[in-house]
Amino acid sequence: MLILYKPSEGDRTLEVVEEFKKYLDIMVIYQNEGYIEEAMNLIYSNANADLLLTIDDDNIPDPNWVLDHKKFHEKYEMLGVARGKVIRKNQNLNNKKLLKDFAKKIIYRQFSELFDGYSGYLTIYGIPNDRPVRSAGDLIKTITVTAENMSVKREVYKDFRLPCHTLRGFHHENILTLHAIMKGYFTAEINGGVEKEIERMNYGVKKDSLSTPTTLKGRINLIAEHYLFPYASNLMGFKPRDLRFIRKLLLLSYRGLEKEAVKLGLDLAIKGIEEGLEPRNIRERLKLGLDSIVQGEINI
Repeated sequence: MLILYKPSEGDRTLEVVEEFKKYLDIMVIYQNEGYIEEAMNLIYSNANADLLLTIDDDNIPDPNWVLDHKKFHEKYEMLGVARGKVIRKNQNLNNKKLLKDFAKKIIYRQFSELFDGYSGYLTIYGIPNDRPVRSAGDLIKTITVTAENMSVKREVYKDFRLPCHTLRGFHHENILTLHAIMKGYFTAEINGGVEKEIERMNYGVKKDSLSTPTTLKGRINLIAEHYLFPYASNLMGFKPRDLRFIRKLLLLSYRGLEKEAVKLGLDLAIKGIEEGLEPRNIRERLKLGLDSIVQGEINI
């Protein structure tokens, strides 16, 4: 078992780990600097198992969690990355639609036939999107997996490293799934491998997290990183098309700080692709852009 640990004041993680070392083979990997992308790269470089399973600190796995993931990978030889089921602490059945289904089919066309039958897929713009697709038996293909409940074959993760171009690592799992697809594998959500999400506040942990920020800057950051994704898809070999077209369309659809965040993400993606900017340069520009946007502290 690998535990990625980034020291922080008042943290008692190592005390708990010492207790469980009596019963489990545990290896602690220390992260002294960097963000979530650097953290995941430490995991990918230190892991050496046939199957790598990842879980967050606010999820409790079902007793059959490991076995479920293992069974699916054995059943589907070309399943490169799998997402297990997550029972949310606050289930929301009312999905907000940004565009009507018809418009989404016309505008958000899939990148290529590689994404036929995928629910979460890559668009021609290099931006991830979701659509309703019927389940193919006990799984459904998707590129939108999450590291809180994910399993990856060794052949996929061993030669993979994230580019480290963001601050919150939004969609970093999608970069992994694109890598898997380029290697000839498919990626999917499986009907199993269940985890239950818990409330951090019940255990004295701050409510804010990377994927569910409560601060203005955090919410703006997620929007910007979503529309920055074409930069990453280009690095993975999926060169985006018509980015300036979708930029014009989206800037007509958003208002206020959300619009500025969309503009920041897309402009950085376009500039990064056209000028061949390094990931570190993109991250620096993203940070400066976010600081500039939130200076007025206007709520979304």
